Amino acid sequence: MAKGKPRSDKLVGATNLLGTLFVGMLLHKAVTYLAGNDSWVYWFLVLFTWRYLRLVINLAGFWSYQASPILATHTYTPNKDVTVIVPTIDPGQEFEDCVLSIARNYPAKIIIATVGNVLRTKVLAAIKPMEEAYQNTKFEVLTTYVPNKRAQVANAARVVKTNITVMVDDHVFWGHKMLESLLLPFEEDLNVGLVGTNKRARRMNGLGTWQRIWNTLGALYLERHNFEIRATNTIDGGVFVVSTRTCAILTDILHHDDFLPGFENERFLLGWLGPLSPDDDNYVTRFVVRHNFGIKIQYTPDTLMETTVGVASPPYRKFLGQCRRWSRTTWRSNACSLFTDRSIYISQPYCVYAVFLTSLTNFAAVIDPALVYLLKQSLWFAAYPKLAIGSLVAWILLSKAVKVFAYFRRHPQDIWLFPVQVCWGYFHSLIKLWALLTFWDGAWSGRNLSAVPVDKGRRSQSTSP
Repeated sequence: MAKGKPRSDKLVGATNLLGTLFVGMLLHKAVTYLAGNDSWVYWFLVLFTWRYLRLVINLAGFWSYQASPILATHTYTPNKDVTVIVPTIDPGQEFEDCVLSIARNYPAKIIIATVGNVLRTKVLAAIKPMEEAYQNTKFEVLTTYVPNKRAQVANAARVVKTNITVMVDDHVFWGHKMLESLLLPFEEDLNVGLVGTNKRARRMNGLGTWQRIWNTLGALYLERHNFEIRATNTIDGGVFVVSTRTCAILTDILHHDDFLPGFENERFLLGWLGPLSPDDDNYVTRFVVRHNFGIKIQYTPDTLMETTVGVASPPYRKFLGQCRRWSRTTWRSNACSLFTDRSIYISQPYCVYAVFLTSLTNFAAVIDPALVYLLKQSLWFAAYPKLAIGSLVAWILLSKAVKVFAYFRRHPQDIWLFPVQVCWGYFHSLIKLWALLTFWDGAWSGRNLSAVPVDKGRRSQSTSP
């Protein structure tokens, strides 16, 4: 297997620690100077800096981002070097549209990883027209008898022969130049092992007010993720996660002796709980970082993938289930990165603060009122009450608008939903608290896996149409 760039962990770790302490000392001196003798101002500035310093730095990172360019010669080409894995338990119209968008990129092979003979039959019928239309791409259907995304992906990963593997969810849609652009980071930097993309939720037409709210909340969720991954990846090469909605990875990494055993049997809380079904993309991201490979977010119009979020029926049930699952993932995975894995301290020093530590304290429903309270006790408020509170409230609202500005610029007709987005942010604090109290729950909430038709039989089956 290819190896990531070697590093001196002790030297880099010591350098990062000294740098962090130096920056912390400077911030402490600045806050102490600004606060004077007012302890209320001091703690207000401490909390304000902890919450918002990363926003200012991330803005600089976001706007200084550069995508991997097109080189004069290509090391990889889609029709020779790419296998796409699509796990599915719902081979309906979205699945067909997804696979068709992939086929239009002409990969060498598309592997559909499904569950049971009933779904295998449906998949074969769905892809038959595509097999006839795209004869230079090989289609293969692999079947397990467990409705588990990790098991399905692992079953497919074992048979991949190309240099690059692309993992794709069954409800995402590509443009026709996705693979061409997705391969560029591997050519620009030979140490890159994992590439992520920018995401966008489809704004569905003909929705009622209730459905429009949930569709927009889902779209804004992805917009915030786009902002975060583009910014932090620019600053220190790190991200909170590379989403497997669409990502490209060196196949050698998937075939590492430790990858698939850990992928299929990941446990948490010191190994007491598990194995996990969700959190698969977090596992992939941590494994890549731990083995010294680089991560690149290829954020371009060509790598923009679309997906559907917040439009299930009833719309709130699936989305709320997804939010609970994503929040539990945050607690489990970020705690693992900080306390068990610890590779991020070496390779992603900025993300330690801006992603992993702040995620543990990011309760808007607690921090925003706390900032208001601390400010109201201070001499600043006593001297300029209206200016002080007005400025703080304006800043808080501005900070909530920055990450989602791109969505409202594209869809100004939805601007009336911005207050809903603000309220949702405070409500999400309750979801996050509930997720902390139930972090041990490894269910794939948001999807009814018990309804998947699973027939008993052989553990896996391969069919090449």
